[in-house]
Amino acid sequence: MSDYTIPTSNTVTTIDPQATKIRELQSDVTELENRLRALWDKLEGERKHYMEQIRRLEEAGDALANNHSPFTYIDWNKAKEAKP
Repeated sequence: MSDYTIPTSNTVTTIDPQATKIRELQSDVTELENRLRALWDKLEGERKHYMEQIRRLEEAGDALANNHSPFTYIDWNKAKEAKP
């Protein structure tokens, strides 16, 4: 018995079940790839945002360290060195 039915005017064509499953899986893979790209783009945007925040905080720390307070300067340099 075949997985195929020859179409005629009063019969419905049945499709190979494996081919149907392959199309469904391909669709699932495409959907997952699109979701992964969207998450990656979101992550990249957040990374850029936080890197900008860090840069601004470093600038503010440098400005505070330049106020000629020896303790502030020493503490700030230790904090910057501890940054990963």
